[in-house]
Amino acid sequence: MSWFECKVTYEKEIAESGKVQKVHEYYLVDALTFTEAEERMSGEMENRGPFRLDSVKKVNYSETFFNNGQLFYKAKVGFIQLDEKNGVEKKKYTYMLVQANDFRDALEELEKQMKTTLADWTVASIAETQLVDAFRYEAPEAKPAEAQ
Repeated sequence: MSWFECKVTYEKEIAESGKVQKVHEYYLVDALTFTEAEERMSGEMENRGPFRLDSVKKVNYSETFFNNGQLFYKAKVGFIQLDEKNGVEKKKYTYMLVQANDFRDALEELEKQMKTTLADWTVASIAETQLVDAFRYEAPEAKPAEAQ
């Protein structure tokens, strides 16, 4: 599976003021293709009234760590590798997504998840994203065989 970031525009009631306002929100969808991502995002949004799917773009997260946090953080992690030709250490960077309540929780969750990694690694950066939610793929339930 791949991750796709979807930008959606729709009208939403703002809790503090009670006013209806047009909002732009970003969601993450687990899908195989752009078409599937668009279809799944449309399914998630259909109960919220009229909406517009503004963009769908593929994002490269090598790992995703979900929990009950309210925010999503993009972590840039560098893995230290030895270039055997030159005998020099190089860093290969990859991106990971961490769900957490704040920056400190994101760093702690990332460190906890990376404890089992045998490779040497460092955190180059962690930044809060604009993601509102992530929709992971769930296999459809098997239908029971009909009685003969």
